Amino acid sequence: MNAEQRVIVTPTFWGKFFGKIKSVELQQNKVIVTDKKNNITEHDLGKTFDFPAIQKSFFGTKLFFKDDSTEVVLSKLAKKQTDSLLLEIEKVVASNIKVKVKEGFQHFANLAENQYLRDSDIPTLNDRVRLSVLSYGDNKEHFQKYFDESLVKKIQYISSLFPVNAINAQTIRKEYEQHVLNHRKHFFDVIESNPLTEQQRLSVIRNNDINMVLAAAGTGKTSVMVAKALDLIDSGACKSEDILILAYNRDAATELSERLQERAREANLDLENSPSISTFHALGRRIIKECGKSVHLSKFAEDPMKLDRWFNKWLEDYIKEDPDNLAKFIQLAYQPIDPFQFKTKEEYDRYVNDNDYRTLQGERVRGYQELLIANWLFSHSVEYEYEPRYVSKRRIEIGFDYKPDFSLGDGVYLEHFGIDRQGRTRADINAQEYNANIQRKRELHAEHNTTLLETYHYNWVENTLYKRLEQLMNEQFIPLKPKSQQEILDALNESGIFKENKNRYLKCLQAIRTERLDYQQILKRLTDAKIVYAKEYATLLMRIHDAYVKELRSANEIDFDDMILLATQLVKTGEFKPKWKHILVDEFQDISMARLELLKEIYTKGPRPIWTVVGDDWQSIYRFSGGKLEVTTRFNDMVGSHTLSKLEKTYRYNNSIADTAGQFIMQNPEQYQKNVVTHTKVADSCVHLYDSHVVKDEKSEANISLKASAILKLIRQKAPEATVAILARYRYLLEDAKSVIKDKNVKFWTFHGSKGLEADYCILLGFFQGKVGFPNQNKEEAVVEALLPMLDSFPHSEERRLFYVALTRAKKESYLIADANAPSEFINELLSPKYKIDIVSKRFQERYRTIFKCNECSTGYFVMKQGKFGQFYSCTSGEVCRSSPRICEKCGSPSVDTASMSICQNPNCQNSFPICDKCGRPMRLREGKFGKFWGCSGYGIKDDPCSNTRKYFI
Repeated sequence: MNAEQRVIVTPTFWGKFFGKIKSVELQQNKVIVTDKKNNITEHDLGKTFDFPAIQKSFFGTKLFFKDDSTEVVLSKLAKKQTDSLLLEIEKVVASNIKVKVKEGFQHFANLAENQYLRDSDIPTLNDRVRLSVLSYGDNKEHFQKYFDESLVKKIQYISSLFPVNAINAQTIRKEYEQHVLNHRKHFFDVIESNPLTEQQRLSVIRNNDINMVLAAAGTGKTSVMVAKALDLIDSGACKSEDILILAYNRDAATELSERLQERAREANLDLENSPSISTFHALGRRIIKECGKSVHLSKFAEDPMKLDRWFNKWLEDYIKEDPDNLAKFIQLAYQPIDPFQFKTKEEYDRYVNDNDYRTLQGERVRGYQELLIANWLFSHSVEYEYEPRYVSKRRIEIGFDYKPDFSLGDGVYLEHFGIDRQGRTRADINAQEYNANIQRKRELHAEHNTTLLETYHYNWVENTLYKRLEQLMNEQFIPLKPKSQQEILDALNESGIFKENKNRYLKCLQAIRTERLDYQQILKRLTDAKIVYAKEYATLLMRIHDAYVKELRSANEIDFDDMILLATQLVKTGEFKPKWKHILVDEFQDISMARLELLKEIYTKGPRPIWTVVGDDWQSIYRFSGGKLEVTTRFNDMVGSHTLSKLEKTYRYNNSIADTAGQFIMQNPEQYQKNVVTHTKVADSCVHLYDSHVVKDEKSEANISLKASAILKLIRQKAPEATVAILARYRYLLEDAKSVIKDKNVKFWTFHGSKGLEADYCILLGFFQGKVGFPNQNKEEAVVEALLPMLDSFPHSEERRLFYVALTRAKKESYLIADANAPSEFINELLSPKYKIDIVSKRFQERYRTIFKCNECSTGYFVMKQGKFGQFYSCTSGEVCRSSPRICEKCGSPSVDTASMSICQNPNCQNSFPICDKCGRPMRLREGKFGKFWGCSGYGIKDDPCSNTRKYFI
């Protein structure tokens, strides 16, 4: 309405007599009301967003409108005049609403169309478009009447998304993504040597407050990191100096920097400056330096050997300063365990395999209680021999020559029997038979005039074992002379116990520093892990930690952990003000809590930065250095709401390797599910399983390195120019392979070191059982494990991820070498048809494997070994399994002894021969005056004859 135009409304006949209004006038967006006393009231419509309304009656028209938020009612007005006034007020309100709607459109464009909608912007967006949406919802007819079609369609679209919740935000983001994908298509086509995949492009353009990119092996996560940084610069979203890129280590940072510069040149992008690409430690040092703090990096951080030497001396001094400290050190060297807690033989066998109980004298014993006895004897200068041959070759248990636990010399033997006071045994042992064997042993000693000393499991339970030993020694007049502290310390060094525990405590120190644990937290973790002597461990570990920190402080030095913690504190207190607008983090699956806290402070204190993390939970393999996979698998809980992208298309390896590796890793429900799609498709399996046996000098033997060499020759025959890598869990296996394989074009990688690398063909070694097998089954590190970041409960979860890393290094084919007679758990699993691997060797067939299965323990297999007296079979469980079958004379398979026969385990052979049920020697068919009979072949042995005979039956 023009300023000159005026609309005047007067009252009706009834209004003049019974009303209060003289006139109503609309003038310059104001409704001016004059009453009969000529008092004037002005109602400003400048902030009115509600359309007016009228109500007609016999007495006149009633007008309703709002002055800002106050409702005004004017009654008994002339009808036609009021209609005109209504129309003019509608125009004013429509104009007001149009301004607000366009403001709302602009906010919507700024927050949801011109950028990726951020979670933190959703409340602001809802607030800024609320008025527009509500106005439209209440006044759709007026919108059609006063606004053009494009504006109405726009408000309808925004209204359909209001309020913006998770579902509506997804719709908004998808439209944004489609627009940017089209608009930036050329950039994404040329920024890498190959056009980016759609998943890579989406990972680049998604800029929520927090973004996670999960990248399967070989899917181009580095390409995403580089393309994202360059896209931000090229699109004008930010400058180079606004970007911080964090890499896991120095090599990765260098690779990212070189790759970014190279791709910028190839794409003709002019970079005035490069983004800041740094490791976490370098970032920490930069923050500390910029805050003017003078610190020096510890000599321990720069040279681990100096830390080892310092701690070696500190630990020796600690032991020497108090006799109690020596006793505590020995006490804490091994975890006590009650064998009666095991319910099955399988459980007990695993315990025996996984625990290396080494005595002060240096031999390995089978259990914790035997360790205590051996160490007590040694500490009191009682000479002993562990599990010696008895004076006479006799058998108490079927298949085994009798070997007492300890020989103390002069015909005195000591047996430790695993029974309680009621004669009960471990759950998997037949108590009646066990007690009968105890009686047979007593009778055997009586027969040969040797002395049998007995200790019992219940002595240990009742804490009277040492008292019992002292009593037995006194009864036999065996002198007890406590060794000096220095003698025991020397024994600790010579047996390797000191070094082994020193290394364990250093690992504990690293875990405590990385996890930032105080005494109470250490104690809680150890207690929760059911560590015996948790309080004693916590006390010693805290003392080690405090001594380490004191050493650092005395030299005015900090270590890498201090560097991160100090930098975090400087950001938190505001001394350092981060200015980065975009933070990109590589290898996030291996992040520690300390690094995460630094990131959070930078994110919180920065100028609303956007934080993007890239990683692969399937490749989290650095828990031992503080990597906390839980941050990735529980990202929403531990970091916050985020946008998740997945990179699932790989150009590295084929569908055979992808299917085998993917199915293997996804057996663990804690891992993210991914559907890896490969560019290369093959029909046959490219994961081959070979056994480690080779024929050498007309003999078959297990030799991993020779088998790897043979496989390498096959590869070279079909692909002479191909790249080949040999991988192993442990470096010593690679050294063995290097001594055999002289091909200079072959790469040698540990499984951990292979991460990020690739080769056409890969040969994987070391799939056997035990402490240095794969998966690693070393349970001696229970204390360290308790202090490390929490691990999910799935068996061998990190070792499983390590296998995934190793298997996915191959671009074309992967070769696994394992001993069919002693395969690891992983090989046993891969033999399942669902993995569809190529099982090259027939030795892995179940029928063949049963021939070599150990009859004594639950996990071992018989393998042929070469000794100084020739070949022999032993169990892969090692010294803890007593089984050592004979070699079948007909087929060479293991021949296992029963009470009176030795029977070949090969079902196609089943050769058998009689053995002596007293001493186990072969029986010979002899002729006597009453006919043929079986006589022991030990009959004529001078020192230990056996005259046992048995009837001969035709």
